[in-house]
Amino acid sequence: MSKKKQIEGCRRIEGSIILVDLSGFTQLLYHASNDERLMNFVLHAMKRLFDDAMKAADASDDVRIINNTGDGFIALATGTKPSRAAVDFAHRVQDHFKTYVSSIIGSMPFRQRTELRIALHHGHVHEIDIERHGEPPYQVYVSDDINLLARVVNSQVARRQGLAITRSFLRRLMQSKGELPLPAEVILDRNRYPEQIEVYGLPEQVSNTKAR
Repeated sequence: MSKKKQIEGCRRIEGSIILVDLSGFTQLLYHASNDERLMNFVLHAMKRLFDDAMKAADASDDVRIINNTGDGFIALATGTKPSRAAVDFAHRVQDHFKTYVSSIIGSMPFRQRTELRIALHHGHVHEIDIERHGEPPYQVYVSDDINLLARVVNSQVARRQGLAITRSFLRRLMQSKGELPLPAEVILDRNRYPEQIEVYGLPEQVSNTKAR
């Protein structure tokens, strides 16, 4: 069987994909839209979230932020232990949010529930070079696995626990080739029918597990 020729300027990268979403951010913007002082509070909170996430990514040899989603971002972990790097990065983002960002949002004079949700999946992304005249190419990232994470981050597991993982991520994290436990939630995505998205919470014993 002949090997398919790779498209020039397009690379398929395997790794653990991290989607970070600030649920309630749109409502925050809406409530603050008519007050410059309040808008500055909201923008300061988002800037702090992104600044801290970028520092966490820079501190890791295996994690980089690849996309912005408007009220969050997508990061990619590669290297020899991508699942472990992804979990460590997610925990750092959560810790920074709880310590700094949530207090900024909490100082707003109106009540708006805002939650940080993170979804993790092991799969692939396609890195595409966009040519720019006289300048280095700009990279964009597309993937069905990124679309899958958009479903997982809105799952009941992510809403309740703040962090949800897929079956493929759990298998990679636990180095398991055998049977996995039953998922905490199954998402029926009509775009993937008849395939189902199986969602798990992060195992309690993961801190003592050497992930690949």
